[in-house]
Amino acid sequence: MSESVTKPYHWANTALYYYVLAILVWAPLPLASNRDWSTRLLAGLLLAGLLWALLLLLLRQLRVTPALRKAWPALAALVAVQVWVGMQLIFAISVEPASTHMALRLGMGLVAAFFLVLVLVDSRERILSITRVMVACGVFQAFFAGAAMMSDLEHVAFLDKTFDRSSASGTFINRNHLAGFLEMNLAIGIGMLMAQLHRRPAGTWREFLRRTIDTVLSGKFRLRLYLAIMVVGLVLTRSRMGNSAFFSSLLLCSVVGMWMQQRLTRNAVIFFVSLLLVDIYIVGNWFGVDEVVERLQNTTLDTEKRDEVAIDTVAMWRDHFWVGTGADTFFQAYVYGGYMSPDSLYYRHAENDYLEIGTGFGFIGFSLLGTAVLTSLWQALLAQRRRGSRIRQGLGFASTMGIITILIHSFADFNLHIPANSLWFVVLLALAWVAVSPADGREQA
Repeated sequence: MSESVTKPYHWANTALYYYVLAILVWAPLPLASNRDWSTRLLAGLLLAGLLWALLLLLLRQLRVTPALRKAWPALAALVAVQVWVGMQLIFAISVEPASTHMALRLGMGLVAAFFLVLVLVDSRERILSITRVMVACGVFQAFFAGAAMMSDLEHVAFLDKTFDRSSASGTFINRNHLAGFLEMNLAIGIGMLMAQLHRRPAGTWREFLRRTIDTVLSGKFRLRLYLAIMVVGLVLTRSRMGNSAFFSSLLLCSVVGMWMQQRLTRNAVIFFVSLLLVDIYIVGNWFGVDEVVERLQNTTLDTEKRDEVAIDTVAMWRDHFWVGTGADTFFQAYVYGGYMSPDSLYYRHAENDYLEIGTGFGFIGFSLLGTAVLTSLWQALLAQRRRGSRIRQGLGFASTMGIITILIHSFADFNLHIPANSLWFVVLLALAWVAVSPADGREQA
């Protein structure tokens, strides 16, 4: 792939980019930023980055990129969501204004993250560096979670949590949310590894041997190892929906990806088959994938309580269909609003992102959020067909799989209400627009 750089980045531009990368590294560490202080800090850091970027735009040290120009429908929808949440506060729609105010603060920070990715990730090098940082965060979480689970560790000073040796959770409160985090990072790693596949099979045994040695000595081998580590972490979470969402999205997106990219090659087929066989039957069985399967087999309506809260939440959304009860007010509306069934448990979340977003934001906010997600997903799909750049095709695949795996997982969990995971999801939405956008002078795709 040839590339020409018109001029180097201004130092303030580069500093802002590394500032954003540092935020990504930080966000998962303090219980996935799922405490009031860490949520405020995360939102504040992102909004400070937005102000920094706007200043650089005024000083012409940051450009309006093709990705930013192209992504205006999704960006407008995300901004409109924040306007709507503000109206829930102004017109006293929210049943718990303090919670809705926190949701507005975090939402504004996530819009800032979406904007920052669009204006900063504008070259091949920056695509590679941001994906490497995100994958590294996933590898750290998987390694730390596995080490904590297999040791006698019960408590870490800076983490306000107790570790459960029966499953891995890392620096997240809940194992299911670590699973969601790993799903997205696995998607990114698979997309970037897919971008490095050879487009044609080796013609001779010498070429095959040369490619094999090159693979072992190159970053591709390390990346494949990182994927295996994250699969181990995912299996060790014992998350039923997390593992189901990952492997089903991998199967779906591999078929769709090869069709969209028109690359039904032997190398691509071998790559995806190896992911499924090696990770499920070898790595997974070694680290206890049978326990996940057993949990899935033992899941019935009699043993599972989430169906009860789902039924109650549907009734709550029906009564507040258009305007909702206020962003992030599920617990107050559910418990104190008279919707909790007598035999139900005290759920802080609906265990279903679609229902919780619907009840909190109402159909108005739900539709706006859906617009941002679906338009971004469509661009991620288009990127796999339209782009000549392997890196951008791989990024399109990564965004597609990362978005779809969380959309599947969201039917039985609330990953999108965990700040670190919602940040990762928004970054994937933005990267979809980066993938589909044309090069702007820093890169010849």
